[in-house]
Amino acid sequence: MILLTILFPLITLGCKTTKVEEREITLPPKPQRQELKAPESVKDLADILNYYEHLVQEWEAWGDTVETIVTDKK
Repeated sequence: MILLTILFPLITLGCKTTKVEEREITLPPKPQRQELKAPESVKDLADILNYYEHLVQEWEAWGDTVETIVTDKK
């Protein structure tokens, strides 16, 4: 008990609050989706499928970029 009484104030004096640096993270703009008109032919449908395939690729690239930015800032 006496040892605890002696060590407790010493341990408490050794404690201090540390400051955490707040860093501003700037992310690239999100890919935007365009409003497409309803398909009228098979070619229009193929164009829409191609458009969305490339939009998904843009989002995947954006996500990879953001993940890299956020993990490098830690």
